[in-house]
Amino acid sequence: MKLITVYLLLVLGYSQLLEKYQIIGNPKPSLVSILTELQTQIKSGGAQTTTIAFLDNLKSTIDEEQIRHDQLYTQQRNQCSLELDLRKKDIKDAEQVGSRANEQLENCSTSNNKARSELDNNLESQKTTDSDIKILKSIRDEAARLFSNKRRDHLDALTSLQQVLLTLDGFTGGDCSLAELGKVAMAFIQTAVIAKNDQPLVEISEIFAQVATENGGYREVYEKLKQLIVNFEQTLQKNLQDYQEVEDLQIQEYDDRNIHLVEYFNNLKRTEQQLRDHITAMSMCINQQTAIVDTARGKKVRNLQMLDSVDKMCKDFLSEYEKASQVRKDQIDLISQVKQSVYDFYSQKPQAACPGGGSD
Repeated sequence: MKLITVYLLLVLGYSQLLEKYQIIGNPKPSLVSILTELQTQIKSGGAQTTTIAFLDNLKSTIDEEQIRHDQLYTQQRNQCSLELDLRKKDIKDAEQVGSRANEQLENCSTSNNKARSELDNNLESQKTTDSDIKILKSIRDEAARLFSNKRRDHLDALTSLQQVLLTLDGFTGGDCSLAELGKVAMAFIQTAVIAKNDQPLVEISEIFAQVATENGGYREVYEKLKQLIVNFEQTLQKNLQDYQEVEDLQIQEYDDRNIHLVEYFNNLKRTEQQLRDHITAMSMCINQQTAIVDTARGKKVRNLQMLDSVDKMCKDFLSEYEKASQVRKDQIDLISQVKQSVYDFYSQKPQAACPGGGSD
């Protein structure tokens, strides 16, 4: 009866363990082989030490398996720690790279926008400056044309005056008729018209107004007319000199202003090229930093996914290790119970059968 109890204890305990857990490690001896071996040991009348040795050997096998699993799990745990640290480092690196790239991207975008705004202002300034240069040249050309006309008129007038004076000088001792003086006066008036100066008209009128009071020749009229012509010649020469000085001054002012405007325009053109080069560089920077941000974001996402996978795998390792360790602990507890039952069995087994007695 006690032998049956030992069998049942081993059968029920071991079968429950096999059904409850999937034991990890090398293949275990089957329940049938274990029971058969134990039954053979007991039924053959084997010594208690042999049966206990069998159970101890079974326990030793389980202990060795636990040791191997301890070593395996230690390796797994170390590998998990390394892999988790690596993934966390890669995530941190990706975040840092992405952060730096985002900062640089913002700087490049800001600089690009600023350069584009400055380029717009630069082009507008070029347009205005180019217009100023053209207007200034138009004004100078018109002033030069007017000066040229005045100079031509004055030179023509001076030439005519020389002819008028020669005519007057041809009158011996100023002896001339009123008609001759009238022709000279008319030539003089025409010369004044050429010079665009009407002042002599008034003075000639005043001179000829005195004719009615003259007794005899027209010497005084002659002298006054000649002096008027000489004075007018000097006036024309003085005007011509003044015009030339004004023209020279205006040319100098034009040259100074034009040089300044052209230099400013050329500076704008150089600045335009610099701005365009900078915009090109900033556009490249934006493209590069955007690519880095995208790459860093992708790297972070991949490593987060891998971190989750590794974390799950490591938790599975731990769960598997704890479950298998518990199985082995339960197995060892069961073996201890069986050993105790074996001890009890052998301690109560009769040393010799009684005559006529029954069997257990």
